[in-house]
Amino acid sequence: MSEENAFPLFEDCCLPFQIENQDIKGRVVRLGRSVNDILSKHNYPDHVNKLLGETLAFTALIGSLMKYEGILTTQLKGNGPFRVMVSDFLKETENGIGNIRGYAAFDDVMSDSDTLTDMFGEGGYLAITIDQGKFMERYQGIVKLEGETITQAAEEYFRSSEQLPTKVMLFCEKDEEGKWQAGAIMIQHFARSAVGEHSRDQQETEDHWNTAAILLGSLKKSELLDRNLSLQNLLIRLYHESGVRIFEHTDVAAGCRCSEEKIRTALSSLDMQELQDVADDGIITVTCDFCTKDHKFELAKLMH
Repeated sequence: MSEENAFPLFEDCCLPFQIENQDIKGRVVRLGRSVNDILSKHNYPDHVNKLLGETLAFTALIGSLMKYEGILTTQLKGNGPFRVMVSDFLKETENGIGNIRGYAAFDDVMSDSDTLTDMFGEGGYLAITIDQGKFMERYQGIVKLEGETITQAAEEYFRSSEQLPTKVMLFCEKDEEGKWQAGAIMIQHFARSAVGEHSRDQQETEDHWNTAAILLGSLKKSELLDRNLSLQNLLIRLYHESGVRIFEHTDVAAGCRCSEEKIRTALSSLDMQELQDVADDGIITVTCDFCTKDHKFELAKLMH
């Protein structure tokens, strides 16, 4: 294990790692207060909160991959009873913190046995959008929602967009105190192509990958979500035989970017009749889908 993360990390952070002497990299994230803050603001059924919690963990997992300041958005959308689920991750390079937020919108009550197809319909899709402003061209990858779980949808995304062998595990549940927690972990096989790098035997590479994937598959939900088990020790438990190298982590916190200025600008684009139609006793109230905060505006001031 490297010395870069000697201080034990337990939750609300994402930790990158590499299995020693193998072409396998990975990341692990455990969300505690951050995901509970987000989910507790909404009055969603528990199985919807679970789905959103897994999506938030996945978004934090891949959002922390961004090298520059930017926003990564995960969106699940379809024509079924579940209209949309959105989460995003804002990476700020100055403080090294990633801010996550998310919300869900659905028309009908669903059961906890519903699959992704049941929820989002046959036309459902998963979209990942990365916007790093001036640093990189905006990217979007879209895959059809297939399979029963977010985990299966995430693996399909990596298969089709990055074409790298990838194994993902996502979990979300309430703890014994009724607080939400979520976790995500993934490993990927990467090809060595740089000049001068050692090219491994193909059979050895396949054996490494199969072993790493089997070990990851043995990970229990209780281990990934165990607040008393540091992420470093979790990785050591999994890959102690080969050894694991750990890199600099990213802290994760709940954070919404809604602002009265942005909303006022949007309202100013409406005509007078539209403003009057949505006003109540001279007050327009706009509720943020993400953080549920009410922003109130006096109609008279908006019309000047």
